[in-house]
Amino acid sequence: MYTAFWLWGAAQALILSNWVAGLGGIIAFGTTYILRIRNEERMMIEQFGEEYKAYMQRTKRLVPYLF
Repeated sequence: MYTAFWLWGAAQALILSNWVAGLGGIIAFGTTYILRIRNEERMMIEQFGEEYKAYMQRTKRLVPYLF
């Protein structure tokens, strides 16, 4: 889901003729992502414990095997 939002933001920045609006979407989502992802992962660890920690070791946050 987050990868799709990043791609959407990049596409918006490239498609819109107004660079302020295009980059504004990336900045807005980037800020939301940075603030939200840590809280979500903390909640997942509280809910699923060691099973989720093992899952985190096998997968990445955005792009599988890269990041």
